[in-house]
Amino acid sequence: MTEPQGIARLTRVAQPTESEGLMPPLRQPPPSKPPHGKSPTVRVGLQTPTGMAKLTPRSAAAEKAARDLRHVMGRFATGVTVVTTMHRDTIHGMTANAFLSVSLRPPLVLVSLGRCRMTEMLPLTGRYGVSVLAHDQEHFAAHFAAQRESPVRPTFAWHEGLPLLEGALAHVACRVVDVHPAGDHVLWIGEVEHLDHVEGEPLLFYTGRFGTVRDLQTSD
Repeated sequence: MTEPQGIARLTRVAQPTESEGLMPPLRQPPPSKPPHGKSPTVRVGLQTPTGMAKLTPRSAAAEKAARDLRHVMGRFATGVTVVTTMHRDTIHGMTANAFLSVSLRPPLVLVSLGRCRMTEMLPLTGRYGVSVLAHDQEHFAAHFAAQRESPVRPTFAWHEGLPLLEGALAHVACRVVDVHPAGDHVLWIGEVEHLDHVEGEPLLFYTGRFGTVRDLQTSD
């Protein structure tokens, strides 16, 4: 069966709310593919999480400490990725910059996710893809962060049923091998199953802004 090359429609989902419960057990069923002749739905943004402990009330001091940490860590410039997975006939994608290499032998990477729809999907799919965005893909960064809809419809390349955003500088396809709750985030460690890349200029994220090195230098 031929993998689909695009999507028919985009669906935004609700904003997050707090919920109770424990991390659901990791299940890794075989990856599903969309039915022949049917384009998958793409879901972007955040929705009610599962698998997260109930948060305690936040004090003013804790809120200030969180703002200070965000402000300081915003000085650590990063690339920008879109993390994707496929469940039944729906593509789920979100923008993330908390992505890093963990190990070369075996090849492991990590993505840190807060309370979001993706934390519901990964225990079901057991796999995720990471697409490292090029400098001209800021509209996709905003789109998959549910900030504004992209004027360009995203299309995907496929690796064994896993969607990867076309036009990205690099693709990493992973199988989830370990999960670590860490404060208000969850660390999803993936063993790399597929890699590819092209040359180009990356999209960067710095002090809450997207841009290239030149953009960020001239805006200071």
